[in-house]
Amino acid sequence: MTDISATPRTATRAERRRWYVHLGLLISLAGSFLSLIILSRSITVHVILGVLFMVMLLGHLYQRRRTLSSLHKRLVGITVRAKVTRRLAVSDTILELLVTNVLVSGIVDAINHQETQFSFLASIGFPRGLVQWHKLAAFVLFVYVIIHVYRRRKRLRRSRIQ
Repeated sequence: MTDISATPRTATRAERRRWYVHLGLLISLAGSFLSLIILSRSITVHVILGVLFMVMLLGHLYQRRRTLSSLHKRLVGITVRAKVTRRLAVSDTILELLVTNVLVSGIVDAINHQETQFSFLASIGFPRGLVQWHKLAAFVLFVYVIIHVYRRRKRLRRSRIQ
């Protein structure tokens, strides 16, 4: 008979690397979001943290390349699997679209040397800071990431690279 220990197993090197990428994503996103709000006059810190977030995101996507391929096949109906994995594919796609929206809005603002305003949002009572495309996109992404992380909090630390 084999002895099954009641103590949790130690994390593998790949799991630790994946955890560091998750941690880097969370810290750089939070820092970038907070610097966008607090340091609205000086965007250097925001840009540095935003670029760090994008680099960490590329590392995250590289680690999940097989899983993402499988999820996208399920999303478009090539492979039929459980409803849970389809929900994960939809969630990952939404995250990708939100990140792309934040990136594009930041680039447009940088090229135009001014924030792109949605004046109709101000007329319906949105807070003054959220009538700017980039800030609104960042806020929506930040809220969605909080929900995404909360729903996956138990798997976040011990996720495996497939």
